[in-house]
Amino acid sequence: MADGLTKRVTEYMSRCLFCTLATVSADGEPSVATVYFGTVGMDVYFNTGRDSQKVRNIQANPRVAIAMQEPSAPKTDREIRGIQYTGKAKILSDAEITEIPKAVMARHRAFNNLTAGNSVVVKVTPVRVYLIDYSRGFRHRELLQF
Repeated sequence: MADGLTKRVTEYMSRCLFCTLATVSADGEPSVATVYFGTVGMDVYFNTGRDSQKVRNIQANPRVAIAMQEPSAPKTDREIRGIQYTGKAKILSDAEITEIPKAVMARHRAFNNLTAGNSVVVKVTPVRVYLIDYSRGFRHRELLQF
């Protein structure tokens, strides 16, 4: 069952162009941002400015939440589908960036704008991932726990 669910989740994630990332500052202030991303399995990668609020928040608290939805908006409640993802974020070193597959780095132009010293790549490793699918019933969600 988990293998089938993992496959459905990764296929869904591959159809999403961007995600919404939620972080929390050192003093508990929540923040959300939309980011382009790439994946390897269930790991999510995105790049951002080294001095961004996202980076400061991740340095203070690596626990993050991510929401993903396909580009087209649902027309009815029965069409609501998406991903609710909680994980641990890590700002990668330059050496770790070279290990990211080129397909992930090339998925979105945002990855191509990495400027030495100005940008960082963040890897988010899943803790809990829900696949939301209201076509299977109101509030239907399936859990992958890591």
